[in-house]
Amino acid sequence: MEYLDLKDDPEDSQWAEDAFHNIVFRYREQLLKDTTVMCRKNQLTETDAEEIANRVFERVWKYPSFKASECNAKDLDRCFRFYLNKIARRVFADHVTPDESPFTGNEKIVTSLVDPNADHTPERLAVLKEKEAQLDLIFSKLSTKHKVIYLTYMLHEHEGRYLPRRLSNELKDYLNLSQSSIRVYKKQAFETVNKELHGK
Repeated sequence: MEYLDLKDDPEDSQWAEDAFHNIVFRYREQLLKDTTVMCRKNQLTETDAEEIANRVFERVWKYPSFKASECNAKDLDRCFRFYLNKIARRVFADHVTPDESPFTGNEKIVTSLVDPNADHTPERLAVLKEKEAQLDLIFSKLSTKHKVIYLTYMLHEHEGRYLPRRLSNELKDYLNLSQSSIRVYKKQAFETVNKELHGK
């Protein structure tokens, strides 16, 4: 999985592709069995199951988030299958209810809690400025990029859903970061905010 993070590096992209092909070869058969069971229980076809399995691997390639260090099970192979099944459940939900998207298409990069175009009441504006000051103090330990990533994901990310592809690409261009770097920044940002504000 670590090799997949090299896919955006022209010199090492072949390592990432080879690693991905090995993952697909090793886990596709079992994943297809799991998605077939999932689909049969919901009156869907084997074609649907294959489509879902394909989308799972597409997401693994785009967002290689599995970390062996975070696996609680002793059997790492089993842990990775659980990771794939977790993605499959999300893909299945998208497949069954594709029109029930939580996104409006108007999502944009967020750089500040205070939107200059919004008509805030004086009380609301005071609260937002106070929270903004808190975040600025926290992110003075990290970077402005961390803050932008934190605010954008905090406002737009939904459980089980990735950011819209358009917004994700805009964020990469705006910050001049790869998707894998954004994931690292995001993890650092949310962990720091949770620790500073909630002691977690």
